[in-house]
Formats: sequence, C-alpha cells, structure tokens
Amino acid sequence: MSRDYRRASLARATPRRGKQGRSCLWWFLFGGMLGAFGVGLYWTQNPDAMQTTPAVVPAKIERPAAAPPSFEFPNLLRDTEVDIAPPPPPPPAAPRPEPPATADTVQPTPAVPTSSNGKGYLVQVGSFRRASDAERLKAELALLGISSRVEKATIPSGETYHRVRTGPYADQAALDKVRALLKRNGKDAMTIPVK
Repeated sequence: MSRDYRRASLARATPRRGKQGRSCLWWFLFGGMLGAFGVGLYWTQNPDAMQTTPAVVPAKIERPAAAPPSFEFPNLLRDTEVDIAPPPPPPPAAPRPEPPATADTVQPTPAVPTSSNGKGYLVQVGSFRRASDAERLKAELALLGISSRVEKATIPSGETYHRVRTGPYADQAALDKVRALLKRNGKDAMTIPVK
C-alpha cells in the first residue's frame, strides 16, 4: 500500500502562528488589568493622592498707563536743511605717458606676398564640422596678423566641413615664413600646392 508523504510533510512544515499571536494578546490584556487593579488599590489606600490642590492665581497687578512714545525724527526733518546743488565737475584727467617699447612686445607680422595669378601655395590651418569653431580659429589667426578665410566643403559621404585656409603664397620663402609663425603659436598647418 502506498503512503501519501506530501500531506505529512506539509503538516510538519507549517508552524502554528495563530496560537502564538493570541497568547501575546492575552498577556497584554492581563498586564493592563493588573496595572489598573494596582492603581485602584493605591487610591483606596491613600485618599490624599486623589485630591489636587487648587492652583493659586496671582492677583492682577495694576500698572500705570504707559506714556506715549515720542519720536525725534519728524523734528529732525523739519529742522534740517539739505543742499541739493550739483557737485562741481571733476578736473580733467592728465594725459598718460606712452610706455617705452620693449623687445618682448609682439609686433604684427608684415604682410606676406601673395600670388596674384592664383598659382602658388595654400596653407590649411584647420578643418571643423561646426562653423563657429572655424570662425574662432580665423579670429586667432587675425590676432597673429595672418589673413585667412573659411571655405565650406562637402565630402562624398555628405558631411560638411569648414576649412580655415590662408594664401595663396607666391613662393616657398613666404610659405615657410607663415608656417614658422603658425608653429611658434602651436598651430599645425598643411601645405596645398595650387596650379
């Protein structure tokens, strides 16, 4: 004959929580009743503990009426005269002396000869996706004394680039002069021959 082990394992595994919850409730009620009984017993043994003494109300003290405040400000305004004449103009500023020229002063670079016939060399200083970056580099080059322009170019993949270029320069000496100036100021450049 087969035996059903499943029901026996469920019966053993399930704890009886309902009985524990009720026993805690009974202990709580029993403690409350025991405390109430103790308080009642104390009151019957000491009848003075139940009586409260009436609180003494202090007698109201009569204060004299406060004197109205006196303000000095209206009197001060009435008695003070204010001169509202415009102040005299400031003296003219003395001319500033010109600072002496030193060797550390950056002199703008003289103009480099450019090619008039369109042949020579172009120098590309940068290529950017955003036009604002190209304009920023163009402004930096202008501070160095190099005239440049921004050319818009679309590559075969459809992306648009903004190229910062300068030139065309007529000969190799002019090109080397511009590239040296760019290198001294931390700018890399690419030379493009124009035919």
